[in-house]
Amino acid sequence: MPFFTFNQNNSGGGFDYDESAGISHFVIIEADSPKDAIDRAEEIGLYFDGDNDCSCCGNRWSDYLDDDDAEDFPAIYGSPASEHLDHEFSMKWIDGYEGFIHYKDGVTEGILK
Repeated sequence: MPFFTFNQNNSGGGFDYDESAGISHFVIIEADSPKDAIDRAEEIGLYFDGDNDCSCCGNRWSDYLDDDDAEDFPAIYGSPASEHLDHEFSMKWIDGYEGFIHYKDGVTEGILK
């Protein structure tokens, strides 16, 4: 089953973080299709209307997904999420998990602490 990655935009100079909901810089969702991933993301707490986001920075979350965005494994920038710690864009200043993987069976795994 494919995985779809939502990358949070730093809208307004900050990131939303909610460990209990599994929301951080990266939210990776195992889903049947892009639409299923978007629906599951909204259930988790992601939003795609830009309401109250910074007008100059843009929307915090984007729902522009299609089948080409699917990966066979949890991925960040096309590489395994577990390898992202060495990525130059890693948010090492976040106090918590940099990302969460939401598996189809309901299990949520924090990554990149």
